[in-house]
Amino acid sequence: MRVTEDAYGNFYLIDGEEVCLEVADPLSPDRLFGMLDLRDRGFAARVNDGFEAAWAEGMVVDEV
Repeated sequence: MRVTEDAYGNFYLIDGEEVCLEVADPLSPDRLFGMLDLRDRGFAARVNDGFEAAWAEGMVVDEV
């Protein structure tokens, strides 16, 4: 596990082609309102590159 401040929120990268983003409830930000499914290879590549950079620079956590 690694910790970083370079990535925000939760997302799922699927097959390098699709990104699903969690959308917080505007009246209760700690609750999930929905998911946004983006099928855009260019955006997916950008998200992947950003994640890889954040992971490489993230602080390793040995114990939870």
